[in-house]
Amino acid sequence: MLTFAAWRDGRYLGLEELLRSLGTLIDSYEWRLTIDWLIPEIEIHGDVWLSTYQVLQLFESHPQLVDGEAEGRRVGSSAPDVRLRAFDSTSWDVQTARPDVAGRIRELYADAVGLEKW
Repeated sequence: MLTFAAWRDGRYLGLEELLRSLGTLIDSYEWRLTIDWLIPEIEIHGDVWLSTYQVLQLFESHPQLVDGEAEGRRVGSSAPDVRLRAFDSTSWDVQTARPDVAGRIRELYADAVGLEKW
């Protein structure tokens, strides 16, 4: 598990940008979103799995996810293996069983450090 700052050089790193930074690692993923607080609000219908493309489209206006989570899994898989959590709009927490995803996060976000507790 990792955590890193959501604000970078005075600019908020949103979910859309975070997903884009993971690139081909998550192209064939689907996501279930749990949103506690989003500014401005966008409409997401119920407990559904959305493709990476659909999530990118929903977040293309760069809303600020203050508190919430995106749980991702490979299409066709029953178990999520990537969780991205916005914590109080100050940090992103990442929980993953995939070393390549954790490695990419560490490569892109030098301030990423281990997170002891989810």
